Amino acid sequence: MEHLLNVKEAAEYLNVSEMTIRRWTNSGSLACYRVGGRRARRFKISDLTAFLESKPAKRPSTAVALGLQGLAAPGGSHITHLSAAENESLEIAASYAHRGLQDGETVCIVAPDDKVNRILNALRHKGETVEKRRASGRLHLSQGAETPEEQTRRLLDLAENNDKGFRVFGDMTWTKDKGWRMADLERLEEALNRSSLPGGCLFLCQYALDHFTGREIMMAMETHTHGLYRGQIKETLYRQ
Repeated sequence: MEHLLNVKEAAEYLNVSEMTIRRWTNSGSLACYRVGGRRARRFKISDLTAFLESKPAKRPSTAVALGLQGLAAPGGSHITHLSAAENESLEIAASYAHRGLQDGETVCIVAPDDKVNRILNALRHKGETVEKRRASGRLHLSQGAETPEEQTRRLLDLAENNDKGFRVFGDMTWTKDKGWRMADLERLEEALNRSSLPGGCLFLCQYALDHFTGREIMMAMETHTHGLYRGQIKETLYRQ
């Protein structure tokens, strides 16, 4: 029987990150086997070799500036921020959105109505002409959809119809207002991971620690490619 490699070994074999391996298996482009009670990914060397031979060479994803203390992330990143304080939450939201608008990107803010208003005021203090941005179609505001499937469609439609990059900020407390369960949240986050997004896209999902349970926070860490915490951004180690 052919020896099966784990995610780390497969990543080393293909000379990519472990997160890239997980993305490829999530999208179905790379075959894997699920073993054990935790359904861990395992790979045949023959499948990895066939994948390597069939996949055209790709340029590395360009880093996109977040607007946060000089931080940047690869285009297509799905980032979670665990927020402990409202002033920090607001500054990150406004700075992230402001940088996207300054760079000519399309920006979508998904948050409860009161949070949207606070973010808009913070953008105005940074010199943004919010009304003109909205009229030009560069700034979209939303309180979220009723289902994960509808929300996914909305975001992907916006992503596909932009010409200079696209970024989303989501204060995920909006899902509480919609009565979503943790399974609903997980469906949304995983749907974004499986989607083929343009390279310039960024998704920043903010989870307020005083609004979500420990299980929900762990789910957030497991379903994002990167984590933002204490002024640093790192590729998450929690995805299986």
